[in-house]
Amino acid sequence: MSNSIFQLSAVLSAHEQDVKGVVAIDSNKIASCSRDGTVRVWQKQLEGIWQADIAYQSDKFLNSLCYDVYSQLLFCGGQNTLINSVVPSFGELTSEPAYVLVGHLANVCVLNSTQGYILSGSWDSTARVWFQGAIKHELKGHKASVWDVKMLPQVGQYLTASADQTIKLWHGEKVVKTFDKIHSDVIRHLDINPAGDGFVSCSNDGTIKINDMEGHTLRTLTGHESFVYCVKYAPNGDIVSCGEDRSVRVWGPDGAIKQVIRIPAVSVWDLDILDNGDIVVGSSDSVVRIFSSDPSRVASQKELDVFAKEIEETAISSQAAGFDESKLSSLDVLQKPGKEGQVVVVKSASGVNEAHQFSSGKWAKVGDLVGSVGNDQKKEFDGKMYDYVFDVDVEEGAPPLKLPFNANDNAYQAADDFLARYDLPASYREEVVRFLITNTGGVDLQQQDASTQPNADSQAQNHAPTNTNMVVLPVTTYLDISSYSADAIFGAIAKLNEKEKTFDDEDLAALGAGLHNLNDSAELLLAQASIIRSNWENKTPAYDILRLIVNRLPQADDISDFVEEGLGSSNLQLEMLTIRALANAFKNTEWGTDLLSKASVYESVFQTIDADRAQTAKTGNLAIAVTTLLLNYSVMILKDQKVDVLPTIADALNNKYGPSEIVQNSEEAAYRALVAYGNLATVETTLLQFASSVKWVKLVKNNYGHLSRFDQILNDLNIA
Repeated sequence: MSNSIFQLSAVLSAHEQDVKGVVAIDSNKIASCSRDGTVRVWQKQLEGIWQADIAYQSDKFLNSLCYDVYSQLLFCGGQNTLINSVVPSFGELTSEPAYVLVGHLANVCVLNSTQGYILSGSWDSTARVWFQGAIKHELKGHKASVWDVKMLPQVGQYLTASADQTIKLWHGEKVVKTFDKIHSDVIRHLDINPAGDGFVSCSNDGTIKINDMEGHTLRTLTGHESFVYCVKYAPNGDIVSCGEDRSVRVWGPDGAIKQVIRIPAVSVWDLDILDNGDIVVGSSDSVVRIFSSDPSRVASQKELDVFAKEIEETAISSQAAGFDESKLSSLDVLQKPGKEGQVVVVKSASGVNEAHQFSSGKWAKVGDLVGSVGNDQKKEFDGKMYDYVFDVDVEEGAPPLKLPFNANDNAYQAADDFLARYDLPASYREEVVRFLITNTGGVDLQQQDASTQPNADSQAQNHAPTNTNMVVLPVTTYLDISSYSADAIFGAIAKLNEKEKTFDDEDLAALGAGLHNLNDSAELLLAQASIIRSNWENKTPAYDILRLIVNRLPQADDISDFVEEGLGSSNLQLEMLTIRALANAFKNTEWGTDLLSKASVYESVFQTIDADRAQTAKTGNLAIAVTTLLLNYSVMILKDQKVDVLPTIADALNNKYGPSEIVQNSEEAAYRALVAYGNLATVETTLLQFASSVKWVKLVKNNYGHLSRFDQILNDLNIA
């Protein structure tokens, strides 16, 4: 690594989601892993162009990657808890891994290789050392996720870094020392210095620490503006780091900042250094980038200009940057030299607050500062615009995932969609909701528009709640169950169609395109779903499509055949999807509430759905569907003053679904049922008066009352 400045060398685009790990195999070959489930090997061709090939593919996220020079194998790990070896071949997809290392109980978040050993760390709070496919040491002692594990020059001695804010020194499986004063937040990465007598560490506290083997911090490097995810020693003694502040930073051996390289992506997850000194990084925009200090490997001027433009057009949250108008600099500051990495904010001639950074001897624009909601600054995610697109930690400082949210969204529904999108456990739900509430100034499910509240002059005036200090209740937001994977549904239809032979290639192409654009394809999808429902033995895809498009259909008659067949079906999956469709229909502004408020409809629905069916089946999804339907009915009663519907819904809650096992055994179903009851209690005061004596409500309290969201509803209902 020379003393020249680093410039963009190559942009490698092929991954479809965040690039979580990058590995330099040699100067002309690198590997990367991604949340898209692939390991890709990149080979530099004679003409200088990098070409990619998929060396391994998983149906789960991959979060960690390393290369073992002894076996010449890549090792990858992630969400499925397994560590698979991968031949870094180019031009063929390896069928089976040579090794599958089994033992971790949760996401494998880090992999390293040293002297023929493979070292792994996991969210299960352990690290493991493997040799020739077998477990050598299991390192147990941390209280939270192990984010890094390194072997010292002496075989059998290790350093581990954890979300419990400690670093541990191990001899074999024994903890020799615990360093608990180095960082004040989650510790993400370590690197042993070339002499082997100290180490560098980085943390969510935004600092990098140079330490000796006694755990004494010799120097603190400050400059990163958020979490620091990776830090490594370069061959010349420099230190290179990257993090959540859109940057890669190069530090001299004395700790002085030498260069700040901005990246047009929020999260720069990982970095490695090639044999020739170039730096390779992977980031949240699904791209791998290489930076070189050798002029012969620097990208063309056109590519450099495009890269600079991407950085200039970055939107930076003023709140996240800690900026207010008092910190605004005058434009003439850009005419004077600054310090490497220094950032100033100036107001442009058009009135936009621009962030500029001094790096490599000049000022360069690195983005526009935008406020939060209210500044009409929307962010795009998955083809849609949102008020916020957060990077949210899901477990003990775990890598943040993209969480889109609009100011008028329901926090719990957004959390449900988020967990479904990333296939995360339901136990993360409360953390996600708290994150949303904290960062948007919102309130749980109770977010509401005053215009939707019962009119004091209406017939509901005689049913005013007696508890005027309610915090959560009433809830006036319709929930839907609309998370889905277009590719998964399409794949199932294509596979079943091989047997049914109903759709030709053109039909399938139209169906696939429609699933990716529901707004413009509802009637087309309805027609195809109707064909599947009428003709196929397996009707599940038809009903899954229906629940996704029901709020977009022009008339209620479009769903009548589905509902008639699906409700009470012997196939629990069809019944569950039918109930989801009915719950989602509340958001159809053309006919939804008109249809569902008819006595002939709601009485028939709740007479048909059997609360005691198939207790031995996995009925959690069915329970959530039923209670979402009940909750939406309670919202309709509040918003539209449909008090004539209240007795039927109250009876269904108290005598049928509330006490049933399928509801009581599902935390989420129990919560939605309790919210529905609370909504009704704000209209009918007798329900509030007798809430503490309702048997199923008491069961919910006993099972879930220790959880804060349940406790809030119970307090609103005056249940101590």
